[in-house]
Amino acid sequence: MARATNPPARLNRALLGVSGLVLLAAAALAAGIAIGRLPLVAGDAPVLGGALPSWWPWAATVGAVVVGLAGLRWLLAQTHRRPVGDTWTVTADGPLPGSTSVAGGVTEAAVRADLTDHAGVADARVRLTDGAPRPTLYVELDLDTEADARGAVEHLSLYALPRLRQALGVPAVPTRLLLRSGRARTPDRVA
Repeated sequence: MARATNPPARLNRALLGVSGLVLLAAAALAAGIAIGRLPLVAGDAPVLGGALPSWWPWAATVGAVVVGLAGLRWLLAQTHRRPVGDTWTVTADGPLPGSTSVAGGVTEAAVRADLTDHAGVADARVRLTDGAPRPTLYVELDLDTEADARGAVEHLSLYALPRLRQALGVPAVPTRLLLRSGRARTPDRVA
């Protein structure tokens, strides 16, 4: 099964690669100057000729720390990835053996529709991953500005999850839930 391309991930990898190469080149240049292998300035002359104010090193240090922390945050964001969902196959046990295959997107769309039927849910994103026999469900619910979060979670646990377990023929579906509050429902979604 061919996987769809992911342009944002490719762009992200390209930007990380280019940034890494630029930083490596800058570090190599600085190291070469520091050990005297690249004598770009006279050994006893100031590097920038004393043209900068005295507070400049502190500003450069603060800027470097901010850039370093932003880079660290970017790298940490790369580790938060959800597994890719594929086709779900249910094997029938009983007198007539066989199996049924369902694309993950179809199952996800059904669960999403079930969740957005609740009056308090403005939008939902659903991802079914890991396949048989242990699926994992990732759910992000955007709650209406006036919604009760408890009601939306109860709707998930009392209606959407039991229907999903029945459809997949599994006793349990581990679920990771992210709730966001304060989003207004679009006019076509008003129940």
